[in-house]
Amino acid sequence: MTERQKKNLYKSCAVAALIAVALVCRIVSRETDDELPAKILNNVRSLIYLGLLSVWGVSFYRRISQVQAKKFFVIVSAFMIFWILLRAFKFYFVREETALRYLWYAYYIPMLLIPTFTLFIAMSIGKHVEYKLPGYVFLLLIPAFTLIMLVMTNDLHQFVFHFPSSVFSEKEYSYGIGYILAAGWSVACGLVSLVLMFAKSKLPKTKFSLWIPIVPFAVIVICAVLYALRVPFIWKISRDLAVFECLAFSIFLESCLSSGLIRSNTRYEELFRASKDLSVQITDENFETKYASASAEPIEKDLLLEAEESPVFLGEKRLRVMPIRGGKAVWTEDISELLAAKDDLETIREELKDRNDFLQYSYKREEENKIVEEQNRLYDLLQTKTQKQMNAIERLAKEYGAAKSKEEKTRILSKIVFLGSFIKRRKDFVLTADSARKPTANALQSAFAESFRALALLGIKGAYSVKEENADVDLLTQAYDFFEETTELALDKAKYVFVRVFGKDGEQRITLLFDCELPKQTVLNNYPNAVINEDDGETSVTLTLKGGNG
Repeated sequence: MTERQKKNLYKSCAVAALIAVALVCRIVSRETDDELPAKILNNVRSLIYLGLLSVWGVSFYRRISQVQAKKFFVIVSAFMIFWILLRAFKFYFVREETALRYLWYAYYIPMLLIPTFTLFIAMSIGKHVEYKLPGYVFLLLIPAFTLIMLVMTNDLHQFVFHFPSSVFSEKEYSYGIGYILAAGWSVACGLVSLVLMFAKSKLPKTKFSLWIPIVPFAVIVICAVLYALRVPFIWKISRDLAVFECLAFSIFLESCLSSGLIRSNTRYEELFRASKDLSVQITDENFETKYASASAEPIEKDLLLEAEESPVFLGEKRLRVMPIRGGKAVWTEDISELLAAKDDLETIREELKDRNDFLQYSYKREEENKIVEEQNRLYDLLQTKTQKQMNAIERLAKEYGAAKSKEEKTRILSKIVFLGSFIKRRKDFVLTADSARKPTANALQSAFAESFRALALLGIKGAYSVKEENADVDLLTQAYDFFEETTELALDKAKYVFVRVFGKDGEQRITLLFDCELPKQTVLNNYPNAVINEDDGETSVTLTLKGGNG
């Protein structure tokens, strides 16, 4: 027999002994003719029952885990004690008939509300510890209080009890529809409570202990029915019916708790003994062990105090302490697998770091190569578009070295500046086209402005007019190429140059006007679609552009 079973046996024997004493007091009080000893014995009986119900109520309250169920049970326990007090006043202290009758009516207050609040307890079972029933559930109190009001006002309507004579007496009456409703409500609440407990229980339904609560419930119902049918035996003990019902109902609730239909927070010793793979302890505030699992190891108090602030690592275990009501929970966790996983993760992290460094290095080298490749590509592209001008600059540089006069050198340098300004601006157009960017609205005007500043060094005056309705970079580039190549043919002759660019409906038209003649065939060789007009020593060249490659 386990320690817990021994304690339960001792408690059961003590309760049985007290009930036996109460029964002896009842028998002796009925046999004695002296009123004072009988009254003392009856009061002792009442005190025994009140004490038993009070102690059981406190014990039951501590063993329930659901918070709201605790509150409902306090109400149930209070109504049981209230019922015993009503019985004591009715039989031992009150003599007036009307008062006695209303004390009898008042029996139905606990008779109706105890099953109702038991139903609330059943509804709270299986929920979270802090769960609260929704407000509409308490509407069930309405029929209970309605039936109580019917009983308490029975003298006015006799809906619950019928009295055949004008004298209302407990000795002669019959039951009305109200009594059937009240009895039906009590039985229905108790039955629904039992069904809910069975439905919510997670224990195997084949477990024998689950069916034990049916016995006291059936006894309560049977005795109530027999009392209503006025069976002689039950009527003979009717003076103790309140005590019987209270004790039977307490046994019903106790059996629900013991069988597991109502969750409890007891049996810690069995739980800890069964926990062979867990190192867990429950201690008091001073770390004195109260419960411990089979595999729990003794731990120094200094380590426990340290673990109370933060977890303490003991090799491949982690010690933790958590405060609980009335003490501390102490347990150790096997973290060997976590440590092994941590080492694996560290190894993987190092591998990933090396791989990341290599990838970054490779990316950086590839980026550098891409930059060099892009620079070479742009250089080749720019060189392709400006090779003719670069060759001309190279030729002019040689002429500059062979020139004798200062004026000739200045003119050669001015030509080089003109060609250089073209190369610079042509580079901007190349980069704009390569990046697919849209050129600015005044891109061609800026290019013309720089070219005309270079022409001024050669003594060539001029003007330009640009209306860029279509800022297509290819057309702008072709217009600028046409201007440079044509103007280059007139550098040694012209004194004046006028440029007009007009764009509309996807076309670009550029017209150049020189105050000198140009080698017509050379212009046509470069631009077959150009229109050349010569008049009195002046030459105008017009070219219509419709897109192309810059």
